[in-house]
Amino acid sequence: MNYALTLTLALTTVSLAQAQQLVLKGKVLDEQHRPVPFANVGPPGAEPGTATNEAGEFSLRVAKLPQKLAVVSLGYTPAMLEVTTPGPLTVTLKASTVALPEVRVRNPQQVATELVQRAYAKLARHQKEEQYGKAFYRQKQQHNSHYTEFLDAFYDVRFSPQGINGWQLEQARYGTANEDTGVDMSNFSAALRLIPVFDPKPSRRSLSVPLSPLGPQQFTFTLRQVLEDKGQETAVIDYGPRPNLDRFVPQGTLYIDFATAALRRIEARIPIENLMSMQLREGTTLTSQTMHMTTDFVPHRDSLSRIQSIRAAQRIVLSYEGKPDTTEISGNLFFYQYTARPAAKGYKSTGANYNDLKQAAKQRYDAGFWRNREVLRASPMEEKVIRDLEQRKAFGSF
Repeated sequence: MNYALTLTLALTTVSLAQAQQLVLKGKVLDEQHRPVPFANVGPPGAEPGTATNEAGEFSLRVAKLPQKLAVVSLGYTPAMLEVTTPGPLTVTLKASTVALPEVRVRNPQQVATELVQRAYAKLARHQKEEQYGKAFYRQKQQHNSHYTEFLDAFYDVRFSPQGINGWQLEQARYGTANEDTGVDMSNFSAALRLIPVFDPKPSRRSLSVPLSPLGPQQFTFTLRQVLEDKGQETAVIDYGPRPNLDRFVPQGTLYIDFATAALRRIEARIPIENLMSMQLREGTTLTSQTMHMTTDFVPHRDSLSRIQSIRAAQRIVLSYEGKPDTTEISGNLFFYQYTARPAAKGYKSTGANYNDLKQAAKQRYDAGFWRNREVLRASPMEEKVIRDLEQRKAFGSF
């Protein structure tokens, strides 16, 4: 069964000197001892360091000890520490102080709307400023609790404040197992690349987003709380479609700096049923489907911000011959290095029909490329993924 998506988005891996052999490993937890995924870990002021995986684990290569590290995650107070030994680290982050809207402002809804408009205006002024970087993408798929697809890919990326404009595949490796039922999602990365951060020219044929000239007409904005940390305040703004709006509109949460209107995070529940086509075999019906996206941003020059990571997760539940048939797929793209524009690279734009696995299969596997990649060490693969795919002899470019 095929499913076509018709959408209308560490440590540097540059060559390291032989002397740089110290690898710091650890875990980031919250005050309830729960893992903090996707936290930034790296030397203060360095870009962009590494990120914890879903289990809060990280691995970071440094030149020498002692080494100062900054651990940062939105919603938590940043932790600064000096590491003197290479032993396993455990870092506990405290939750940021939360102020309720009525404490911070008199008219929360008006303040939220005005702040969203300021954030959009800032982004729109810089929409033509293209930037470049190196990114790592991991995609995983489960069918009825068994892994059926896995993809690691390194890309050279051209992007702007609006989102991903184009990328060029550097290397990829994958494993895939065919299934008689379920969902074949060959182009899941289209969601990360093609759903924009903001839309300066919204139309009825495209997904509405809150950061646009029509934002106040199409969305309601509610200031839920304010995160406070060492003088910096971040507005947490919930958004959703206005009543009786005849459009497919996401809902979710925006995180915006109160003073500068710099965007820090977008969380969205995407009405994916309006953005795709699905062909079902006889005897199969669609029970439910959900899709969530999170885009994180890091500070940039002149109180701007730029994309650091984009994560998406989709769950599709079918009913086949009266039995539930569930497919879950996730994709995580994060920049591990920002660069100047490299010479002689075209960064071709990739449309909705770009096939991730097909492109990976075209790559000649280079074992040397994958050896000692710190990004991979910082993003350990679950044993269950390897076990499921090995049992099915499903690995391709490995």
